[in-house]
Amino acid sequence: MVQMAWDYGPIPIIEDARDKSDWFKAVVFSAIQLERHGYFAIKEYFESLNVDAKLIDIILKRIHLFQIAEYLSTIGKIDSEEYRAIIDINEERNKFMHRRQTKNFARGTHADRKYKPLVN
Repeated sequence: MVQMAWDYGPIPIIEDARDKSDWFKAVVFSAIQLERHGYFAIKEYFESLNVDAKLIDIILKRIHLFQIAEYLSTIGKIDSEEYRAIIDINEERNKFMHRRQTKNFARGTHADRKYKPLVN
């Protein structure tokens, strides 16, 4: 039997991390997945407008999740609720990745309430 695309890759990792309350992995992989799909959605949009491939590459070369959310909102691919969710995931990912000693991370049931809605 051929393995289906959703049997591997980031989605099962996100689901497993969510089920185990591994919020670092769940949030970071969710951000990665959003960046990947957002990147391709924006690229596809520019290609549909016949934008030069070199210009598309220049625009997308160093794009990050916040900018992806801005682009997707501007071109009507996401609504304000989805935009806010992407921004929230980006903020939490940045807190995890750019850790400061003065910041404490949510733990236990507080973490479940804070992070679970972001990765569902």
